[in-house]
Amino acid sequence: MISKTKYDLDKLTTTLNSVERELKTIDEDEKIKKYGTFFDSKYEVLQLYVLFMFFGVHRDIINQLPDLNKRGVYENDVFLTFPDID
Repeated sequence: MISKTKYDLDKLTTTLNSVERELKTIDEDEKIKKYGTFFDSKYEVLQLYVLFMFFGVHRDIINQLPDLNKRGVYENDVFLTFPDID
């Protein structure tokens, strides 16, 4: 038995195109959520640049801070006491 149902090809094509557009939009949104955007990465690069500029400009102030890697700087502090190595 042959089906006598008629299909409107233009309507089907339009529906398929709208589904493809929607899937592409969903895929792009998922990529943005996972990887961020171009402007997000530029913002992070700018933050790093400002941080490095701060360390470059204020190096003299940073050099005046106490060196926590020296032995016995804070002898009473358990976390910063280093054992003597002979």
